[in-house]
Amino acid sequence: MTFRTGCDAIWCRAFSLSLEGEALEWFDSLPNGTIEDFKSLSGMFKSQFAVCRVQDATIVDLMNLKQGKVEPLKAFMDQFQKTVRRVKGLSTELALQHVMPGLRPGTFKDNVFRNPPKTMEELRQRTADEIRVEDMKQSYRKELQEAKAEKKENKRDGQSNRPGTAKARDGPRNPRFQQYTQLNAPRTRILQEALSAQVMQVPQQRPTPPGADNSKHCLYHQNMGHNTEDCVTLKDKIEEMIRAGQLVRYVKGYRSEGSPDRRERREYIRRSPPRFEERREYDRRSPPRFEERRDRQTDGRGDRHTGDGRNYAP
Repeated sequence: MTFRTGCDAIWCRAFSLSLEGEALEWFDSLPNGTIEDFKSLSGMFKSQFAVCRVQDATIVDLMNLKQGKVEPLKAFMDQFQKTVRRVKGLSTELALQHVMPGLRPGTFKDNVFRNPPKTMEELRQRTADEIRVEDMKQSYRKELQEAKAEKKENKRDGQSNRPGTAKARDGPRNPRFQQYTQLNAPRTRILQEALSAQVMQVPQQRPTPPGADNSKHCLYHQNMGHNTEDCVTLKDKIEEMIRAGQLVRYVKGYRSEGSPDRRERREYIRRSPPRFEERREYDRRSPPRFEERRDRQTDGRGDRHTGDGRNYAP
C-alpha cells in the first residue's frame, strides 16, 4: 500500500494493519495513550524487536567459514549459502573464491582447485553430485558396521551355548551322584586340608558373574555368588576322591586313632557300586566255587576222615 499523508494518526493506523503474529499481539497490548505520534511508535517497535533483527554478515564471516573434520558437505554448503546471502554487495566471483579455502582437504577440494566453478549454479550441481556420493558411502559404512555387529553377536552367542564354555559352566548344574557319603567334617575344612596336603587343586579362577550375591564367597572357585559348603562342584569332587580311595578319613565313622569303623566301612562299600576294574580284580582273586562240596571233618587226633568211616593221615 502506497499513500502520501502527513497525519501521524493515519501512519500509526496503517502500521498496525501491517502487523501480524507476535508483533500484532504486542501492539494490541499497548496501554491507551501510550502512542503520541508515529515516531514514538517506531521507536518502541525497534526497542521491542531489536533482538530479533538478523545481523548482516561481512566478508570476514565468509572467510572464517570452515568445514569440520566430520561435518557433511551438505551442512557446510547450506551454511555457506546462508552467509553469502547475508553479505551485502557480495559478487559471485568473490563468493566462489572463498568456497575453496573453507572446504575440508580431500578429493572434492582437489577437483574444485583443478577446475574452479564459474557460476553458483555450477557449484551447486557439483556439490550435489558429491553429496550423493557421500550419502552412498555413509550408507555402506552403516550397513558394514551392522553386519560386523551382528556377526560378533552371533559368535558370542555360539560360544556361550557351546558345552564346556565358561558361561555354560557358570549356570546352575545338577549333582553327579544320586547319593553322597556322610562326612565327619565341613567341606570347607576338607578343602583346606586337601590343598595343604596337595592332594587337590582348585580350578582356574572364574570371574564373578554379574548380579551375583557378593555376601557369599566360594573358596573352591575363588569368586562370589555361593558359599563353599553349597558348592555342587566341590561336593562332587570330594565324593569322587572318596570313592577312589582318597580322603577316606573324612568319612563319617572313621576312627581318628587308626582304622575306620568296619561296620561303617562295610556299609559304605555295600552302598557304593564297584567299578569295573575293581570288580575284575576281585573276580580274579576269588577262589573257584564248586556246585557240590563234601563236608570234611577232623577228629581229635588231627586225622581227617570222610563220612564212609575211612581215615586219612593228614
